[in-house]
Amino acid sequence: MKITKVKGLAMALAVAATVLTTAAPASAATVRTYTYTYTYNTRTSLASLLSRYYPQVQITWYTPKTTQTTVKQPSQPTQQTQQPKPQTPTPAQQSPQTPVSGLTAAEQQMLNLVNQERAKAGLQPLQADLELTRLARLKSQDMINKGYFSHNSPTYGSPFDMMKANGITYRTAGENIAGNQSVQAAHTALMNSSGHRANILNANYTHIGIGIVEGGPYGMMFTQMFAGR
Repeated sequence: MKITKVKGLAMALAVAATVLTTAAPASAATVRTYTYTYTYNTRTSLASLLSRYYPQVQITWYTPKTTQTTVKQPSQPTQQTQQPKPQTPTPAQQSPQTPVSGLTAAEQQMLNLVNQERAKAGLQPLQADLELTRLARLKSQDMINKGYFSHNSPTYGSPFDMMKANGITYRTAGENIAGNQSVQAAHTALMNSSGHRANILNANYTHIGIGIVEGGPYGMMFTQMFAGR
């Protein structure tokens, strides 16, 4: 950024005077009119000087008009005006209860539960990402088909390998998996685990994919994939 130093900028305050002379022969009857425009009080010294040396001069004073401006001070805000207005959710910022097209009823229920927990903690809701949702469903189905329960899949590798292979970009990412008989029971179990709870309440995450598939030894298999962008 270029910075230019300004020199010699000043404002001078002085008395300005203009002399208007009537063109006429010089005589005792000649009347000369002197008009003075002043910015501070010079009446006393100027009148004394003129009356001493030019007693015949008639002096008429003109007082410049001044305009008084009244600035209305803003009133102090009340408690009510300080409260932020609720914002209407937009497609880029989903409300925790807004149904997302493409999710099953069970996945929508879990998304609502996750965002309710984030709201309690003062965090922004996670946006449902349908591509992450697709990968989460594949992971849940793979755990049922291959009979394992682990973050590392014999088919897809780690969750991060799976995201990278499918073009998912992120600054930070994570995964929760669970097996249970209902959405509420699975959510409760995840919130009771410090590591899984930390993922759900991670302020760096902005998007989530939830894949819920029925089957397996627990009744239902749950995968939550998180991404921060």
